[in-house]
Amino acid sequence: MKNYDICIIGGGILGAAIARELSQYDKKIVVLEANKRVAMETSAGNSGLVHGGFDPTPGKLNAKLNQLGKLRYEDWIRDMDFPYLRIDSTVVAFNKEEMKHVYMLYDRGLINGLKKSELEIIDAQELQKREPNISKEAVGALVCNSSIAIDPVELTKVLFKNAIKNGVDLMLDSKVQAIVKNGTNYEIKNNKETISAPIIINVAGHYADVISEMAGYPEFKLVARRGEYRILEKTEEGIVNSVVFMVPTIHGKGVIVAPMLDGHVMVGPTAEENIAKDDTRLITKAKFDSIGSIGKKLIPNLRIEKTCMVYSGSRPIEPTTNDFWIKPVVKDPNFINVAGTKSPAIASAPAIADYVIYLIKKNNKLKFKKNWNPKQESELPII
Repeated sequence: MKNYDICIIGGGILGAAIARELSQYDKKIVVLEANKRVAMETSAGNSGLVHGGFDPTPGKLNAKLNQLGKLRYEDWIRDMDFPYLRIDSTVVAFNKEEMKHVYMLYDRGLINGLKKSELEIIDAQELQKREPNISKEAVGALVCNSSIAIDPVELTKVLFKNAIKNGVDLMLDSKVQAIVKNGTNYEIKNNKETISAPIIINVAGHYADVISEMAGYPEFKLVARRGEYRILEKTEEGIVNSVVFMVPTIHGKGVIVAPMLDGHVMVGPTAEENIAKDDTRLITKAKFDSIGSIGKKLIPNLRIEKTCMVYSGSRPIEPTTNDFWIKPVVKDPNFINVAGTKSPAIASAPAIADYVIYLIKKNNKLKFKKNWNPKQESELPII
């Protein structure tokens, strides 16, 4: 049996963020990831956008952490090398009713803490200047200038590299099979060995409810929302200058047409509710066609036939609150669930890590390491 102070279950971007931020404290930490590589689930199947923060419902935890996380990304950008792009988000309206929603999002953004300098409502004429390929049927838009595009998989790797450099152990291909409380410690059995730790941080994505119930804490249930994407060839680069959204509807924050960091163009996602946990990465013919139709509604001359890749991912939803579920279980303050992490979880990642550390500190002493090194250079130049 291997003994640790903290066991993190889940090696996606949130598990990596928590591991990296916890690595500044004098604790022995291990991360267990079921897959053979990190960031293979929800972190690999999303838009990769650090949202400006105008969409979450004011007062919810995800609204607060979105804004705090976006600000904390500046620390990550200063300390670590990873690809990113500062980019506008443009929410396009096609009629008066949708323009009402645009104004609502503007007001919501201010309530959530955005500055007036970050938000702007523009008319159709100005929209055509900024996005010449946008549909002539568009009547106006909300523009947020504080979004950041990232590659979640690459950022996850960089976070783990820094965490490992600062003493964290990462165990891949380590699927948790049983969790038993033995005195003050948990014994976490995976397919290889048993880990003992008094503190568990459950960041297992759409399996977080399964892990919590495995430990004897069936306090919440997650449902999965699948989002499918089409990626267009680099020949389509320049078709949009910003991340162009439909007004948020049943499609979550809205289907987008967006430039990617590598020169491709992203179209999607769809939103399909109540998907089986093991079907979250499937691609369907119906949604493939739907993405094309919505993309061409936004950008009529979009050459959707230039699709060169497709992918999908899950959004773990906690349906009773429709919010992040980040809290200790009722019976033990040292078993912390980080669940229901739908969008804007990536935008919130640094703040989620900070919040988890705050929860740990309520019942445990954390002492800073004198030799913690927050700097992480990339192995290759960022181009």
